[in-house]
Amino acid sequence: MSVKFNILTIFPGEVRAYTEIGMLRKAATGGLAEYNIIDIRDFAPEPHKKVDDIPYGGGPGMVITVDTVVRALESLENPGLKILLSPAGKKYSQEDAARISRLESITLICGRYMGIDHRIREFIDEVVSVGDYILSGGELPALTIIESATRLIPGVLGDARSLKEDKGYPIYTRPRVFRGLEVPEVLLSGDHEKIKKFREGEAAYGKNDR
Repeated sequence: MSVKFNILTIFPGEVRAYTEIGMLRKAATGGLAEYNIIDIRDFAPEPHKKVDDIPYGGGPGMVITVDTVVRALESLENPGLKILLSPAGKKYSQEDAARISRLESITLICGRYMGIDHRIREFIDEVVSVGDYILSGGELPALTIIESATRLIPGVLGDARSLKEDKGYPIYTRPRVFRGLEVPEVLLSGDHEKIKKFREGEAAYGKNDR
């Protein structure tokens, strides 16, 4: 199984740098994921390759033009699920990550400046937000979606138990004691049933920190 992620952006280098390290690089070299990064500027009109313009009705900032983005979108042979990253979108969840990890193809559209002309919504499937805060562009949200979905693709993680055991309980490693802070004795006991109960209890308790 392989998932193709198409990423439309005016900062392709920012996205490419992250997909070429760690788990994402491993997924790509293993043929489990493909990251197709499209520079929106390549579809802007000559000679200046201008991708933005002033907003109708006035106001601060610049708006990315809809025609340029649609040309980039329509250049894709198989865009699959088309998602616009926007703070106004539906909140992204782990369930969404699981759904995306099972797709053949997905396209993530990254805005910048004041955003993309609202008419882009007529050419996409979903508008998604990764949180209740504002960023300068959609690249980091796109990478958040890519990483959270890629790690769920079968074969990407070296130990599949990581998918099941990443439940928010505290984790420890050497040294056993650091500046008077000790590793809980139960984790050193070798009793797997006690360790399991301890972790389940700590994970439930830790939810109060969220």
